[in-house]
Amino acid sequence: MNDLSNKGLKRHKVGLLAVVGTIYSLTAAGAYGIEDMVPSVGPGLCMVMLIIIPLVWAYPQAFVCAEMGSAIPAEGGPYKWVQETCGEFWGFQMGWWRTLGGYFNTVTFVVLASNYMASAFHLTGTQEYIVKIAFIVVFTIVNLRGIKDVAIVNTIISISILAAFTIVAILGFAHYNHSPVQPFIPEGQSLIESIGYGLAIGMWMYGGMEAMSIMSEELEKPQIIPKALMIAIPLIILTYIVPTTAGLSSIGQWDNWGSEGVSYIDVAREYGGPIFFSFFLIVAVLSNVSLFNGYIASTSRGFFVMAADNLCPKFLVKCDKKRGVPYVGVLSVAVVSFIICQFNFTQLVIITVTMSIFASSLTQISGILRRVRKTHPDGPFKLKVSDGVFIAYSSVPFIIGVIALYLNGTDYFLFGIIGVISGPAAYIIIKKVYGGMTSIDPQRYPINPATKLAPGDILRTGVILVMWAILGIIAIFFFPWYEDPAVYAEGYGSPDIFQTFITAIKYLTIAAGIIGIILMIWGKKKDPAKIF
Repeated sequence: MNDLSNKGLKRHKVGLLAVVGTIYSLTAAGAYGIEDMVPSVGPGLCMVMLIIIPLVWAYPQAFVCAEMGSAIPAEGGPYKWVQETCGEFWGFQMGWWRTLGGYFNTVTFVVLASNYMASAFHLTGTQEYIVKIAFIVVFTIVNLRGIKDVAIVNTIISISILAAFTIVAILGFAHYNHSPVQPFIPEGQSLIESIGYGLAIGMWMYGGMEAMSIMSEELEKPQIIPKALMIAIPLIILTYIVPTTAGLSSIGQWDNWGSEGVSYIDVAREYGGPIFFSFFLIVAVLSNVSLFNGYIASTSRGFFVMAADNLCPKFLVKCDKKRGVPYVGVLSVAVVSFIICQFNFTQLVIITVTMSIFASSLTQISGILRRVRKTHPDGPFKLKVSDGVFIAYSSVPFIIGVIALYLNGTDYFLFGIIGVISGPAAYIIIKKVYGGMTSIDPQRYPINPATKLAPGDILRTGVILVMWAILGIIAIFFFPWYEDPAVYAEGYGSPDIFQTFITAIKYLTIAAGIIGIILMIWGKKKDPAKIF
């Protein structure tokens, strides 16, 4: 494995509480966002989904991240795990998909924080943009100071968030007036439709389980990450369910809930008085900027470790000599944030969720393969279940991801095709230009003279394209049956946008299928190798 400690990164002494705080801030940082889930799925189903989603989405990923982070504690986390167990090609795909989505996900929280500020103080569009720029500048500076300062800031913010939601829960339950679980789903809406409307938000709310593991090489004791995960997840579930139940049982009005409608802030305003209302509003903003703060640290190190493997431009490897911070990576996040912070919340989440589905799938595969092939010895943490149980449970997110791809909608699916296909295209170009891992260890990572790529890369590229073609064929028949074109016409302001999406999926499916089959046939003859 490439020793990243030689690239300028420094280890820091960070305690368990600080790591729990960072994981909490990267994954949750309060229940903000659930407000939009309540009217979409119904209060009853919302509560059920908040309990079930972590069991089928968050926990399986957390266990894999815990085992892999313990067995392979390297900077880059999932990227290195996939590279070590599945090979250079899949490692690049994981790093590319996750980091690409990470750039969009990072700025999402700046948008949410500024939206809260704009709503509370009636800011103009220009004033709101200035607030966004200010958040980006301040927390970029914090990250340039190093990972220890990031953990300290996130811990302080996490404690404030927990205190605020604890008070909201107490106030809400003290003024119990309504059933928090009725109706189960909105009237006139099917169960499948309701799940579809809420699944994306739920997955997004429980995302980020692997983020702290990515920075494990900068911790003196990376083995504390698994223990921190086991503490943080139950804390996150309680943070979501308890205040939501309290808010619905006191304020009611479930059908008017939303980030711009009735929410936890109304509980604070109605029952907590002006002082607590002001405090809660401040915490609402801090919740999102803490996520932004943590994700700058995480995302900036995504392309950094790929550059160290000659799979990205070398300038991304540059570190500050005094603090050992990959400052070019941090600044790249800031620059991209400046550009895309004008995107709305929905657009950013569409890209983020779809990319995370495929990136997390490769993480799960790497965890399964390590158990089956015994590629690396167990670390200090190992889930005490049989390999069969581990494989079965670790595979559940695959099913959830496929379901989400279709239930989330046509636009999610189309953007997913474009985002995922960009991975193999970028790999082929970068591998040829920079040489990849072959430049570091040509014996372990040889080149096929016929393709100038690693053996099997053509076959693997074909597999990705054929996979998308199969999913696309299903999509062509499923979406016209499942979705209402009028919803897209209203949302995008174009009466023909839904049909445009379907047509684009058709053409991309045909192209991916034809090219993928050709590459697989040619690859099996001229470029044979294991797919994983």
